Amino acid sequence: MNYGDKEDSLYNEGYDGYEDFKFDMDHWRWCEHLSIVEASMLAVGLNPSVYEPSHPARLREGDFHKIGTSNHTKNYFRSKEFVPVFRAISYAALKEEISCDFAHHARTIPTVTDGDRDFDGLQGASEDSIDYDLLIRSDVPISSNFEIPPYRNVRRFYFIKEPDWERSIIKVDDFKDWMQRRGRRPWFFFPDAEEDSEAFRNPAHEHFSAELDFAVSAWQALLPKRKFTGGVKSAIEAWINANPKSWQGDEPISGAAKERIATLINWNKGGGAPKTGG
Repeated sequence: MNYGDKEDSLYNEGYDGYEDFKFDMDHWRWCEHLSIVEASMLAVGLNPSVYEPSHPARLREGDFHKIGTSNHTKNYFRSKEFVPVFRAISYAALKEEISCDFAHHARTIPTVTDGDRDFDGLQGASEDSIDYDLLIRSDVPISSNFEIPPYRNVRRFYFIKEPDWERSIIKVDDFKDWMQRRGRRPWFFFPDAEEDSEAFRNPAHEHFSAELDFAVSAWQALLPKRKFTGGVKSAIEAWINANPKSWQGDEPISGAAKERIATLINWNKGGGAPKTGG
């Protein structure tokens, strides 16, 4: 949406009530559904109650302005963080990685008269056509809903193939599941992420270390043991060799990696057979 002229007029008259448009982002957590644009904004810390895209066509450039000040260039800014996040989320929706209720803009097909004959006006390069009957009578689900003009008795429309991302809706729970699979936990959607002590165990996390994960698994597995015949390091090496399925690296674990892990978690640095308790 674009608030535009009314708010600009108030701005020129000295109106100072723009904080009316602003409230705590936490209130957005009431929503079970969000538009693709809203989800992308919240993921990078932009408040949809305060800012809006400067123009739908500039979404991919991350241009925003403060709601109610659309014609005041000093309020425009560019969010570099938004650009890749919006791209990832919108592409995931198109590829059905995130279930999305798409919406498209549509217009009635204009009529061009040539002599005594009427022809359909040409569609734009970004448009396609659809019969009205298909929208209401098809036996197959229509995954898109169209903004149909309420006037004129028409039977066919041109619609913009690019979804209207400000009205295309996703479920918040589905979106969070998708982010977790990718190891992404932005603060708004995961306010307790910093308290997640197991985040390093997630192979999808961008900072995942297979050696660290495997070392922790070995340490935890040997935690209940109190006696280590042959020494602690030998016990660690034996566990490593006996549990190849616990390794989550892209390639088979190497001998050098095994040595690093055994050295790292060996709590008996003095060597030799340990006493009871390690």
